[in-house]
Amino acid sequence: RKAAAYVAGEWERAGLRPAGTQGYFQPVKFRSRRIAEEQSGLEVGRDGKWEALRLGEDANINMRTEPPKSLEAAVVFAGYGLVAPEHQHDDLAGLDLKGKVVLYISGGPSSVPGDVRAHYQSARERWKALEKAGVVGALQIDNPKGRDIPWERSTLARLQPAMSLAEAGMRDNGGPRLSVTVNPAHAERWFAGSGHTFRELLETANAGKALPRFALPWRVRTRVRFEAAEVECRNVVGIREGSDPKLKNEYVVLSAHLDHVGVGKPIGGDTFYNGAMDNAAGISSLIELAARLKESGAKLRRSVLFVALTGEEKGLQGSRYFAAQPTVPAGSLVANLNLDMFLREKHIRQEGNYPDGNTGNPKNISR
Repeated sequence: RKAAAYVAGEWERAGLRPAGTQGYFQPVKFRSRRIAEEQSGLEVGRDGKWEALRLGEDANINMRTEPPKSLEAAVVFAGYGLVAPEHQHDDLAGLDLKGKVVLYISGGPSSVPGDVRAHYQSARERWKALEKAGVVGALQIDNPKGRDIPWERSTLARLQPAMSLAEAGMRDNGGPRLSVTVNPAHAERWFAGSGHTFRELLETANAGKALPRFALPWRVRTRVRFEAAEVECRNVVGIREGSDPKLKNEYVVLSAHLDHVGVGKPIGGDTFYNGAMDNAAGISSLIELAARLKESGAKLRRSVLFVALTGEEKGLQGSRYFAAQPTVPAGSLVANLNLDMFLREKHIRQEGNYPDGNTGNPKNISR
């Protein structure tokens, strides 16, 4: 709230006109869920014998969608779990998945372009395909080759609340469903007795090839308890009006997300996730741009809509809400430039953060 109020103050200093539903603010209501891990559990079983997995170490139960309180089902390995119709790729075709839980490795074959893979691997698109096939839950193993953050760091976020839009028409479709992320370092156990190993499947995936698909001899059993709450956050919206009478009712949107991941388990005594790059860098760029436009007196033909978005780290929720319910007529939005976390050249060189795993000169990266 303090950050939103600060940005609203900067919008005002830069001469932007309020464009929210409440001054500079557009309230966004959320349903928040936080797992009660000590009351929850995940087990794998075979022939009536069950093995309890360690939440936080072996796997994590995701809370972005509301999970069922309990579930037991057979497990099917569905390759990448990817359905891309325009490239004739369907990992779910021919599998008996009704009432089952699918296990898949993130990614896709090289025959499907990267941008298409990214689209169909988004949570909403993937669940559309899984629900159509009758799947009741999903277990995802992230390919270590494509992970930006190691498991040891990402697992720390599992106890933070997840949030989804509270408005009924804005929620993801479907009822309660299980979503689990498996630690790739402990993934071999899921393939025991299947005739395949995780190492073998990972080598196939890293070669860009299609993966085999098969039923596993295991069942999965879960028990999930969580704390729920209703909360309200805010998008922050301001307008710099255009100078052309014929075009000033059209808007170019400049956006960046205001949130980071908040507070969490202390690391070295520090509980606060500052988010200087992700995404104070984007927000400060918008503030600076608004200020410079005022100082320069530049005449822009179209109006510019400055939008600081909430809930990005919770699944692009503020963006989704604003796109569905913009504070100006939807048909007047002609373009959107979104600023999110610049990558310094030093960071790219040290961490190897090249698009699609490239290893050339960072200065040549134009995307």
